[in-house]
Amino acid sequence: MVKIESNKAIIKKSNKEVFDYLAVPENYSILMPSKVRSFTFDDDSADLDIEGIGKIELSFTRREFPSLIEMKPQNKVPFNFDIKWHLNELSETETEVQAVINADLNFMMRMMAEKLLADFLNVQVHKLEEKLNS
Repeated sequence: MVKIESNKAIIKKSNKEVFDYLAVPENYSILMPSKVRSFTFDDDSADLDIEGIGKIELSFTRREFPSLIEMKPQNKVPFNFDIKWHLNELSETETEVQAVINADLNFMMRMMAEKLLADFLNVQVHKLEEKLNS
């Protein structure tokens, strides 16, 4: 299992506000990198069509207030993975956020995908920071 971590971001919102934002699939449409060609959602899942990868159906499998949101693919994908959003309350008005992908990547897949996956997470964290801190 390969662990790919995003940069950490400080969001100037309460932990509850950040958690509530990340717990809603619709809100991820704003956080998607440009390589995501389409994004649809319902109450507990989101479907992405990512350039160079294809369709991924992500289901929100865990929402553990106040610190964790987890998503896993529900369709056949080239490798097994999950995405976890970790929230750490720094104060009543500041929350540290980091996204992590845990992926079953063999050596060749790791060489090809690790940077792309890290970039995917970093774009989302950066856009979250911009959105919630504005």
